[in-house]
Amino acid sequence: MNLYSVLSYIGMILEILGILAFIPIIISLIYGEGLHFPFIITGIISFAIGSILSKRFEKEDLDLGSAMVVAALSFIVVSLIGSIPYLYFLNPLDSVFESVSGFTTTGLTVIQPEGYPLSLLFWRSFTQWIGGIGIVIIFILLIASPGISSYHLYRAEGKAEKIEAGIKHTVKKMFKVYGFYTVLGIILLCLAGMPLFDSLLTTFTSVSTGGFSPKNASIGAYGNPWIELVIIILMIIGGTSFFVHSRIFSGPLKEALKKTKTRVVKYLKNPETKLFWCIMVVFFILITLTLMPQQDAIRHGIFHSVSALTTTGYTTFAITPSGSVLFFLIILMVIGGYAGSTAGGLKLVRFGIAGKSIAWLAKKISLPFEAIIPFRFGKRVIKESELTIISLFVAIYIMLLVVSSIIFILLGYPPLTSFFEVASAQGTVGLSVINMAALHWLGKIVLMINMLLGRLEIFPFLVLIYGICRTIGRKKY
Repeated sequence: MNLYSVLSYIGMILEILGILAFIPIIISLIYGEGLHFPFIITGIISFAIGSILSKRFEKEDLDLGSAMVVAALSFIVVSLIGSIPYLYFLNPLDSVFESVSGFTTTGLTVIQPEGYPLSLLFWRSFTQWIGGIGIVIIFILLIASPGISSYHLYRAEGKAEKIEAGIKHTVKKMFKVYGFYTVLGIILLCLAGMPLFDSLLTTFTSVSTGGFSPKNASIGAYGNPWIELVIIILMIIGGTSFFVHSRIFSGPLKEALKKTKTRVVKYLKNPETKLFWCIMVVFFILITLTLMPQQDAIRHGIFHSVSALTTTGYTTFAITPSGSVLFFLIILMVIGGYAGSTAGGLKLVRFGIAGKSIAWLAKKISLPFEAIIPFRFGKRVIKESELTIISLFVAIYIMLLVVSSIIFILLGYPPLTSFFEVASAQGTVGLSVINMAALHWLGKIVLMINMLLGRLEIFPFLVLIYGICRTIGRKKY
């Protein structure tokens, strides 16, 4: 691991954050809040530290391990510095918790937003928008490395080489796509009847699948089915791979319109797409049937199915801490959205491969040892080494869920509630049935760890820990 190069890249990220931290001042000026100082301090500290690191150390091409360390460290450092504006209203632990929840696009919160300044609420939602595009860029940066378990999907179609060859062009294109959906979302929500400021914040947290809302009752506060429909569309957009969106936007407009049919067919044939809609329909029916005695059961069923599977975390009604709905939502939160999207969870591709591998393994065991049984996901052949990586990831993911849930049970919460909260944090969802502000400090720390590990899909943090241990070992011996 090239530590100096890692620090230089971290410095560049902090410089960008320092500039972005000044934007909420505009909101403060517009609404006459006078809340400038927290954002000025945040911007100066972030940019100053970033400039020192960026100029002191030289950037070099990063290997896979170094890139993973940059990803892991950047989310930790950015979350810590991004917590500064909250310190004016919250204690240090809650400030860091809210910041981590923002940048990891989780949406768990310790505050009732309607009682806080609009500029702080803007920063709160803006951190999710930053975190959303940030995780997409990190995915692009790491996708050309075979150590990432989503790699095989793109290598099979030759996309990894194209991404590696034109990474700046790819990142620029992703920004354009992300920006387009953001502007579109603001316009549609305004047309649906949502106030402009709320539309801005809600779009930030919809396309990023973050789930922070400027209202205490989340989307249920508006009671508007048209607003809910727009948000459902934005959540699905955020939960879909940005490589899918990129293909839709590729080429001139006339050419794109001519190829619409072909692109729709390709989208529908995508194994992740098939899995997404199959899961969506099944759980929509299950949740709706469970809510059937309740008014607007279909409306609530579809909204919460999309919210949980895309790991956004919006709600239209208060979820009760018991019953079948909680169980169904846990399953959806664990599965998650597409690889290469802003969504969290295991990801559809891993879930699909892990599920299909059971039948493949049974067939392989039943045949002679010499028999070669190719494992296919869609039209792609998955190597056993890649299957091993995915299986290892799933096992670690489930183990973390279980261990964290046990800690919550020891804190006095029921087993189902414990698993729900942990699955929500690790899947970067944000659905909750407990008072997060009153949660024990140990519980908040556990959830922050779950959020960070879930956002970066575990492996980068394992590499970071390994690098730290290796460095300490060298110094010691």
